[in-house]
Amino acid sequence: MRLTSSALAAHLAGEVTTLATCWRIARTDGQVFRFTDHDRDLLVESETYLASSGYSRTAVASDADLAVDNLEVEGVFDSEELSDADLRAGRFDRAEGRVFLVNWADPAQGTLRLRRGWFGEVSLGEQGVFRTELRGLTQALAQRIGELYGPECRADLGDPRCQVPVEPPLVARGAAYAKGDVVRVATVDGAVGSQAFAGRVHRCTQAGVTAAVQPAYGTTVGAVTVDGTAAFTAEEAWTRAGTVLAIETRTTFTCAITEPRAADGWFAGGVLTFESGANAGASMEVKGWTQAAGRVELYLPLGYPVAAGDLFRVHPGCDKRLDTCIARFANVLNFRGEPYIPGQDLLMSYPDAR
Repeated sequence: MRLTSSALAAHLAGEVTTLATCWRIARTDGQVFRFTDHDRDLLVESETYLASSGYSRTAVASDADLAVDNLEVEGVFDSEELSDADLRAGRFDRAEGRVFLVNWADPAQGTLRLRRGWFGEVSLGEQGVFRTELRGLTQALAQRIGELYGPECRADLGDPRCQVPVEPPLVARGAAYAKGDVVRVATVDGAVGSQAFAGRVHRCTQAGVTAAVQPAYGTTVGAVTVDGTAAFTAEEAWTRAGTVLAIETRTTFTCAITEPRAADGWFAGGVLTFESGANAGASMEVKGWTQAAGRVELYLPLGYPVAAGDLFRVHPGCDKRLDTCIARFANVLNFRGEPYIPGQDLLMSYPDAR
């Protein structure tokens, strides 16, 4: 059952209606776009929905049998906020979309929600026509989710099960911290993005509450900073800030980065996220790392060309083997694999009568 106001319900039951469809698109980078198929802009719930040149969509239908309620959309938005480059770069992939009806003659009557979901891959044709699928909430129920026993770890580096502090939260003022909590602290004035953290994280070694005014944190590894009643010890960060120096190919470039533990292949399998330039906010997995040359090779090219001077952050990869978990991350207590389970050869063996 769809909920709506009594005023809009009465309007829908009338012989003549003045209805318009509105779209609200929220990208994964936080940008929000609002459009309507009406011939003029609409102000709905204090938000302005821009009039578009039109789009077509399949019928909105929902069943009680939990079938996937996907919706296909095709059309051209006549808006300067939407660019071909952003669509081709995949910035609208996995964006959240909401579709609802409104009485354009009296938007104060409220809305009738039609669909909420997430965009699939957005494609853009040569004529500027976009095509996408709005995947409904029941899409997740169609996915098979489960885990299999195996020698490799099933956790991803830095996730709640792994607990390696790849990108810990910023330290907060007047907050209580327990022993073992890890935070980031901006210690470089005027620096941008990850450059501000000086390649350090700070682990709570004495539980307590941070002070109202942040003290000067030490950046030497092992330095202890007393913050209120809590104390933090500086450690090497897993996530490092870097700057692009020179471009070799669309997926390969050299960079300036400081990581004393790095060797060839250190960042392979990790994730690189740009913090400035045309690709700001975009992430891509690292295919290879050459320590001597400072060369990064990505698995796939980004939506926009990488340029010298672009800032990024990157963390090392994990091949999910027990040896790597012990030697590199010292995180064996959180290893989520079964490296000592017998293999198929042993399970299928039988006694030898001889």
